[in-house]
Amino acid sequence: MSIENYHTFVDGNRRADVILNSDGNVWGIDMYENSQFIKREFYEGHSEAYAESAAENFVSGVKN
Repeated sequence: MSIENYHTFVDGNRRADVILNSDGNVWGIDMYENSQFIKREFYEGHSEAYAESAAENFVSGVKN
């Protein structure tokens, strides 16, 4: 599986990278807190904008 990083969102100690699984064209995010990887989520059937919204929600504390 090939992953490409497209955007990065940061707020305080939280970071979310918007990623694309180029094997299946599925958008997702990698979530980090205090520079530690937390988890990866993919959003099959959803757009890049959907993944960007999830990334914003994570860094702002709406999504955990």
